[in-house]
Order: sequence, then structure tokens, then C-alpha cells
Amino acid sequence: MLDLKKLVNWLSGTSAKKEEVSAVAAERRRFQRLQLEDCEATFFGGGPFPVSNLSYGGFQVDLASWAALPGIEKNTVYDCQLKMQGVQLACRIVVKNLLNTLAGCAFSDMTPAQSGVVTDFIRPRIVGCSLCEINAAKLKNDSPELKMRWFQGENGAQVFLWQTVEGESVKQEFYFFDYFMTWDNAGEGLRTGKVKSESRGSFGRISPDSVMFFRIPPYRALKLGRTVLECSKLPEEARERILQEIASEEKRLFHRYIVKDGGVVFVTDEPAGHKLSVLNISMKGIALYNAPESPVNCDNALSGSLVIGNRAIRATFKPAYTHANLVGGRLLVGDADSQQQFEEFLAPRLLAQYLEEVPSPTERPPFAPPNAHSYLYTGLYNTHLLSLVENGDKLNAGRIAFMDRALSFRNNKLAEYRCPEGLIFPGDWELDAAILWPLDSVEPMTRKICREMVDSAEQIAPEVKRAWLAVLAA
Repeated sequence: MLDLKKLVNWLSGTSAKKEEVSAVAAERRRFQRLQLEDCEATFFGGGPFPVSNLSYGGFQVDLASWAALPGIEKNTVYDCQLKMQGVQLACRIVVKNLLNTLAGCAFSDMTPAQSGVVTDFIRPRIVGCSLCEINAAKLKNDSPELKMRWFQGENGAQVFLWQTVEGESVKQEFYFFDYFMTWDNAGEGLRTGKVKSESRGSFGRISPDSVMFFRIPPYRALKLGRTVLECSKLPEEARERILQEIASEEKRLFHRYIVKDGGVVFVTDEPAGHKLSVLNISMKGIALYNAPESPVNCDNALSGSLVIGNRAIRATFKPAYTHANLVGGRLLVGDADSQQQFEEFLAPRLLAQYLEEVPSPTERPPFAPPNAHSYLYTGLYNTHLLSLVENGDKLNAGRIAFMDRALSFRNNKLAEYRCPEGLIFPGDWELDAAILWPLDSVEPMTRKICREMVDSAEQIAPEVKRAWLAVLAA
């Protein structure tokens, strides 16, 4: 049975362990290589063996711990399980070179999905390693009283940093993979956006008008930006502040649900029946709009009900801060039943809030009808929604995955699986039976969470939403 408390803890947990990658080797190779830690391979009937470097084309592995080392044959294809700092990939490799206990292996017969996994892992790390400072004199400085520094890397990655004559960092811009991040001392923290298509590939800085800023930053943007910066050798002043801003935004991301259009209100007991609109809400906190025309005294704790649709959940609000007409603080939900109702409301909306459309798989499934269109949305951690929609609003096949759960639709049948390691790759149409535990039937709670997740996700295409809601309501 789906453990709702486990899902809540998973949603509000800390981000993955920090990954450390050393700089790209200076030697010229066909593929750039990453020197990295916590990467290993299992094959030849043994292992795991440590992988010392990795490229788009293959990797080097140390087989010193393997007694049957002399039995390896060059130019022979072997099945392999590759673990890349928490990302696991089943693939085939060919041993190309042997030097003492070191084996140079090339990937063999990679599918587009497998190549995509390797590319998604390597690319931001390669970009981070490539960032270096260049001469900014050729660019116009809009703040001549400040010193502007320019860092540039592969794939159009750029960092601009403005400092006072004393060396204090005042503002910064970061361009990577069509995303844009900026902060300044006079602003409201980190702002994240996406560069409009007509402005991509531009040299140097671009106008803020060329960026579509997100109300809520996508998890993918924060994760990619953090990976690029953590793998870079940028000086501390160009790296640490923006990493702190990203970490703060990630922390808020895992906890906070932004409420729109007065969909949730807090109704106080005293004064009786007074309604305060909820602006954002988390498992333990809440921010309310205290209307200036009829303000409520928020010096002390307020008891009342959190009204969500036709549900009224008993709760206590303990104010902690005020800013203009906003008042925020702790939210203490009443009994266990109220807590259950609250978690059932919040969990699917947190899952939905951070879904972002990404390029759909390039490899169409063999069963896809000619008129079907594929869509892919990714979100927090391993959360994703993969859909093959035909005739505008009919779901032909698809999958919703989050935490250790996967809901799969194929041949007009909905099935639920458990994946304890959470290692389903979003772009894979076929599920690896070796890592899945099929359930006898779809659990009602899983169906409910998926239905509310799809229904509340504003960024999902209307035809995808209609198709999934029809299946989940059946």
C-alpha cells in the first residue's frame, strides 16, 4: 500500500548527496572525459569495479580486484551495469584496450534512450569544467562604477559578475542550457527564467526582455545549474553566492505550494468566520494575506479551519513574521485524520507544481499509431509523466512515476509497479522488469494522487490532461 507519510517525507527531503567531479583532462581525445568518484561497473561476472573516467564513448575501469582478469578478451561484447553517482544504466560494452589492470571500454549498440542517459549525466559536468574567465573589455558594461567579469564555457554557458572596487559581489547573471539565473543585492533573491528561442545563441549578455521568468523555478533548472557550478573551477566569489541562492530555492521548492485564485482559505474561530486567503502553504508553514480593509490581529496564535474545497481541516496558526499585508508562520494541523486529509491535498500538488515539459523521446515506440504525439514532463527527483496521445485526447500509452511508484497504461489497461530504487528513466517506453515489482491491482491512493497531480498541473498540455483524466477516472 502506498505510504502517504513516506511520500510526504520524500517530497520534503534534502537534495541528493553532493557530487564532486574533477576537471576535464587536458589531453586531446575523441570524447572529452570526466575524472570522477563514486562511479562503478559490474560485468564479467564480477565487481563492482571502480570507474576512473567516463566519456560519451566509453569509460576506463580498474579490474585489479578481479581474479579472472586474464580471461578478458579484447574486441568482445560484454553486458554491463554502470553506476554513475546514483544513476544506473544497463548497457553493452567492448573492451578496446588493456594496460595492466586497467581496461578501456567503449559503449556498444547504445539505444537512443541509453545514449540520452549518458549525455544527460556528462553534459552539465563537461560544461562546468569548461568555464573559465575571459577578457570582458569588449563588452559594454551597463554599470561602469562596477567591475564586470566574464566567464565562458561550452554550449553557450556564461557567467557575468559585477563587483565593487573593494571586491564585493553586487550582482550576477548565469546562462546555461537556455536557462537564465540572476541575483543582485537589491533584489528578492534568485530569479530563474528561460531564454526566448529568438535570443538563444547570442554572444555576450542579452536583454532581460529576452527572458521568460518563472513564477516557480523548475526543479530541472535548479539541478542543472547546481551541477554545472559544482563541477566548475570558478573562483569562490563567482561560485559560492549563486550556489547558496540555488540551495535556498531548492529548499523552498521541496516544501512550498503556491495557492492561486483564493483556492484555500483559513477561517478563524475568533473573530468568528473571518477569512484569510492562503498565499502559500507547506507541511509545517503557511503564508496568509491579511486584507488591510479588515485586518486580523496576528500578535497571538489563531485557531480555526483550513478550508480546501468542501473540506475543513482543523488547524492552529502561529504567526512568526509580517511583511506589508502578508503574515507567515507555523501551521499545526489537528488530529491524525486532519493530518491525513492535509497530506492528501498537498502531496499531489507539490508533485504537479514543478513539472516541466522537456523534449519527448526521439525513439517512437513500435506500437505508436501514425497520428500519435508523444509528450514528456519531468519534475522533482524522478517524477515524470510520459504520454502517447492519439486523435487529440485519447491516451494510447503512458506512465506516471514518482518516488518508488509507477503507474503504466498500455493496451487499454492501467497497472501499478513498485520500483524500490526509483531508477526508471523518463524517456524509456519499456520498463525493465528486473527492477520492478508488479502489484496485483492499482491502489486507490496511487490513482487519487496521480489524478489530482494531473488535474492541478497547469503546465500540462490540455490534450494530455484530458487523456490521463479519462483513464484515471475509469
